[in-house]
Amino acid sequence: MTLKSKVILDQPLNASKPESLRPGKPLDDEDFLQAEPTPDGLTEALRPRRRHRLWGGALGLMVVLLLVQSGLSLWQTWQDNQWLGAAWSLALALLALAAGRSLWWELKQLRRLGRVSRQRVRAEQLLAEAGHGQARGFCEQLARQSGLDNGDAFAHWQAGLTGDEQDDEVLSLYSRQVLASQDRQARARVLKWSGEAAVMVAASPLAAVDMLLVLWRNLKMMEDITRCYGIRLGALSRLRLLKGVLHHMLYVGVSEAAIDAGMDLLGLELAGRLSARAGQGVGAGLLTARLGLQTMDLCRPIPWQGDEKKQLGGIRRALIDRVASLLARREQKETQ
Repeated sequence: MTLKSKVILDQPLNASKPESLRPGKPLDDEDFLQAEPTPDGLTEALRPRRRHRLWGGALGLMVVLLLVQSGLSLWQTWQDNQWLGAAWSLALALLALAAGRSLWWELKQLRRLGRVSRQRVRAEQLLAEAGHGQARGFCEQLARQSGLDNGDAFAHWQAGLTGDEQDDEVLSLYSRQVLASQDRQARARVLKWSGEAAVMVAASPLAAVDMLLVLWRNLKMMEDITRCYGIRLGALSRLRLLKGVLHHMLYVGVSEAAIDAGMDLLGLELAGRLSARAGQGVGAGLLTARLGLQTMDLCRPIPWQGDEKKQLGGIRRALIDRVASLLARREQKETQ
């Protein structure tokens, strides 16, 4: 066996030839496409409205004028009769003190509701980052602020932590073990108020009056649900929560509503077989239940995770059974 000598090549095999770069070309106006002008109506629609500023300015000016007029009237009263001026001054001082206390309480409840929104944003960040070591302190702060730090569920949650969990796991455990009691209470409130709304509409012949009563009871239901999560509502915070719930139902919860729409129609069809009033009652109850579930979603400091989110399935079945039992009792009374 003989070995051949090596062969040295001057250039490597399959050598790629460098591509020559094309010279640059200056661009002029003809190389660009002219965009179509935006319609005037679209520009006007996209422009933010300033109507609320006009209303706010007008109301503010009226308040200033009323204060000035009240001050001048009080000063004239002091000039005419000092005792009467003193009485009016005392009455106005008490009225201002009561208004100040009410305003302070309203702002306090509004800040508390805003704090829940900030906590929810922070929880979403911790769930998305999936870090380590930040979720436990966050959950302990939540428990102290909501008064859950002395409960058995919180102690069981602390005892179950080993320190090796990720932040998303800590939040999930806190949500399932500590917040579960608040969720059960809130869901029971939703079932109670939605069932009463369904029965009210199904049993009464005055639909317009019933819907007004249902609207008022929905506001009471929202206040009842917020108490389950340690939140008290004032007038301003109630309006803010109602605005957030309606916005969530109209925009954020569109996909969820589309998923539940088929089951809602099925429930209405089953109730409609009993009577038309039963179908209307179940429809009003389902709307109340959806409003209550959205309120739970916004009052919860930690978002729902996985199958933890409460759906309308159990509430839908309970509403149909409750309305059906009501109509059955009415038919028995009529036959007797």
